[in-house]
Amino acid sequence: MKVSRYTPSLLAPEDLEAIFVQRHKLANRLVEQIRASVLTDSKQFNLLIGPRGIGKTHLISMLYHRVAQQEDLKSHLVIAWLREEEWGIGSFFDLVLRILNALQAEYQDDDLASKISSFYDISPKEVEQVALATLKTFIGKRTLLLLMENLEDVFAGLGDIGQKQLRSFLQEQGCCTIVATSQSLFNGVKLQTSPFYGFFRIQYLKDFAVDEAVSLLTKIAQQEEDSELVDFLQTPKGRSRVQAVHHLAGGNPRIYVVFSEFLTHESLDDLVQPFMNMLDDLTPYYQARMMYLSPQQRKIIEVLSRRKYAMPVKEIAQRCFVTHQTVSNQLKDLRDKGYVLADSIGRQSFYELREPLMRICLSVKETRGEPIRLFVDFLKAWYPRSELQGIQQRLGKDNIRGSEELSRLTGNEYQQSVRANSKQSSSIANDAYLALALVEKEEEELDPKIAACVQERNQQYEQQNFKEALTIAKKLVQIRGRDVDHHWLGNIQSDLGRYEEAIASYDKALEFKPDNDQAWYNRGVDLGYLGRYEEAIASYDKALEIKPDNDQAWYNRGVDLRSLGRYEEAISSYDKVLEFKPDDDQAWYNRGV
Repeated sequence: MKVSRYTPSLLAPEDLEAIFVQRHKLANRLVEQIRASVLTDSKQFNLLIGPRGIGKTHLISMLYHRVAQQEDLKSHLVIAWLREEEWGIGSFFDLVLRILNALQAEYQDDDLASKISSFYDISPKEVEQVALATLKTFIGKRTLLLLMENLEDVFAGLGDIGQKQLRSFLQEQGCCTIVATSQSLFNGVKLQTSPFYGFFRIQYLKDFAVDEAVSLLTKIAQQEEDSELVDFLQTPKGRSRVQAVHHLAGGNPRIYVVFSEFLTHESLDDLVQPFMNMLDDLTPYYQARMMYLSPQQRKIIEVLSRRKYAMPVKEIAQRCFVTHQTVSNQLKDLRDKGYVLADSIGRQSFYELREPLMRICLSVKETRGEPIRLFVDFLKAWYPRSELQGIQQRLGKDNIRGSEELSRLTGNEYQQSVRANSKQSSSIANDAYLALALVEKEEEELDPKIAACVQERNQQYEQQNFKEALTIAKKLVQIRGRDVDHHWLGNIQSDLGRYEEAIASYDKALEFKPDNDQAWYNRGVDLGYLGRYEEAIASYDKALEIKPDNDQAWYNRGVDLRSLGRYEEAISSYDKVLEFKPDDDQAWYNRGV
């Protein structure tokens, strides 16, 4: 079974269920509400909100199959599942006609097909009433389950008059239950003056977390009988790759499906062509998403796509040549539609594209024959910093500078170069690309959002506002994740008495920089607070291997040795303290004790 990237409604029910992730409780609740609507007079109306690719069609498809398969409902229910894109709705009659067509396709009713055909012989003034009467007759005493996607487009086509007609039909007939989807909360349901204000029960669909992404990709791999990918996803490197996809996709399940095809590829030779194919596949998708925006919103997205980091509102307004208030209003709407993310650091608000991959795809048309340059942006997310740093050390500065020349090759030129040269030359070229990715990764220090985070974290910490500092420190770990960020997080967690969490943060910092003597020392301190003296002493020993003159590490080591009753070793540790600090009265005192 091959998972469809863009049309999950084509999948079989068992395949939809097999790769379903995160929303089991929601799906079960919606099915129960549909059952209640069918079996009682209480009708439910649900609106699911989330950006394109979040899984709305997958959920609607599952609801359809689950409800259609329930034998006890079949004599009480008719289902009209409208197409995902109902472009032709321009009036209430158009909607009624679409519903009738969906019912005829679902039940293959020849009599209904004949009646629909007769509409074309009726005058425009009378056809709406005839169509409505036909729909009522077909429903009879049953309940109509109406599944509608992109409700905002349907309502835009209906207009105010059509929306009022639909609301009247639903209230007067009492025979319909609806599950609809929308990309965002739109005026047709959120304005108090709209006919459907307060009508729908609204449910926002959450982005996938990394664990949920791993689960989704594992299920897809199992369905496609890709045992290599199933095993790879259970490894640390596999999870690291999923973390990279999570960053690029912004939690969008559709993008995970695209990336699943080359998650296991190791060499850059194997990555280049799939990467180019991915750009070819996704560029029309992102271009289509741009068509849903107003010209002013498209300009904002273009400005954000040209920058590699988050931008403050003031700068966005300057680059769009509009007022601060105007751009703030547009950014709020773009955030509601799922195009951008907002983050407040201190008194500043920063905005960036929700899906960094969107920036890469939208840049394809602007690169003028140099799409391989975009490959470096991809590699920065794909490979962990530690791996890039190893490549940098192996190559040296001269090769890194040479990689800037390589990056100007077009995709075809790069591949021709790889084919023409030996494996060794190809390896050097690949390493140069990765090294350039590291150079650019280091340049992320220029990111104004990171600078604002560092400043705000330090300021809150100095003022001993540890909880506020913790929030910012976690944010820095998320957006940059360097060893220093994990180390800072550990320090703050320690000050809050959260020693287990602090030790985990120091461990993470040491993964990036194993020779960080201060992280080993701080780790020992917190292990001592927890009474884990043997582990604490081992941490101090690591710190002292790196920095033998750390008198505080020798002192704490002596304290923990004494706690274990290892007095001779404790005395030796205090003697070391006194070598470096002869006037340390506390060391003299403890040595005497």
